[in-house]
Amino acid sequence: MSRRTLSLVALLCATGTAGSLAAAQVPDETTPNYQISYPNYQYRVTAASIGDVDFRNLTVFWYRDDKSRRSAPLLNGTFEEKYADGGGEKVTVDLVQSVLLPGETRRRAVIDLLWRSCGGSCSDHGLVQIFELRSGHPTVVEQITYERHAPNTGATVDTGSRTLTVTGRSSEPSANCCPKSLDVMTFEWNGRELAFKSSKRVALADTP
Repeated sequence: MSRRTLSLVALLCATGTAGSLAAAQVPDETTPNYQISYPNYQYRVTAASIGDVDFRNLTVFWYRDDKSRRSAPLLNGTFEEKYADGGGEKVTVDLVQSVLLPGETRRRAVIDLLWRSCGGSCSDHGLVQIFELRSGHPTVVEQITYERHAPNTGATVDTGSRTLTVTGRSSEPSANCCPKSLDVMTFEWNGRELAFKSSKRVALADTP
């Protein structure tokens, strides 16, 4: 059975419930390059605590703004699929962090996925997903999508300041090979979600 077939089987088997997606904003070349959605997807698997969820061996999903989703059954933090035409996909877990934010009683998990898709060229997307347990089921409550086809991109969490920092490629016009700048974006926990707080644009040195 091919990995593409396995991916489809995993999508069909990892049944759960999903709410509506809502994009927070559509970036243009002058605004921070991110999108927020609220999948509210509940996995069928159960866990005693969010820290017991094995995120490196979980079928993860990319919840897209057209309400479709793509799946990747991870094995030890990685999924790779090669197509007959030479293209393919590779998904890697770059961050798994269980967090208990100041003033909160519910522990949550934050993961960051690097999702690479290749055809005629490659594109790299980052997916920060926030999980919490609902009735014992891990549930994706928020997703922040950003661009990672540039050096020094990724996400970090600071529990003390209740913030998430996401560094991604800006939407400033540039060739796919040669990013010009990064957006360093800060999101702050407001008691309900990680809400956008601020951003600064950082120029990159010339890239080949």
